[in-house]
Amino acid sequence: MSANSIDYDAEVGAKVRALRLSYTIKQTDLAARLGVQRAAVTRWEQGTRGLTVDMLLRIADTFGIPASRLLPDRHHEAATQSALFDQAAVALPSLEESAIISISHLLRERPELIIAVMQLLEQRIIAAENDSNP
Repeated sequence: MSANSIDYDAEVGAKVRALRLSYTIKQTDLAARLGVQRAAVTRWEQGTRGLTVDMLLRIADTFGIPASRLLPDRHHEAATQSALFDQAAVALPSLEESAIISISHLLRERPELIIAVMQLLEQRIIAAENDSNP
């Protein structure tokens, strides 16, 4: 393994870790979503093991971000622009964004909740219609 690949692995791992922490997701939860052992996530984040392209894309899809956000800065089109972009990208999401992300993750894991919410809304509409029609 060359020194450059170790640097790449460490940079990508640091970005994965920062992203995971910004969403307050545990390593075990991320590992479960990706179908890997927690130790694999630990190794990626520490930079002791590199990510495959497939896994890099799966991680990006899990967080709903472009995979390029996980790449080292020098692999972006304009290094100065990417440095600013990465600083903003690693920043914690707003409260609204965080809530939307949490809800979307929950609904992906438990789609039956969508039906329950729809049934609740239907009941509320029927109740409102009954209240307005004496």
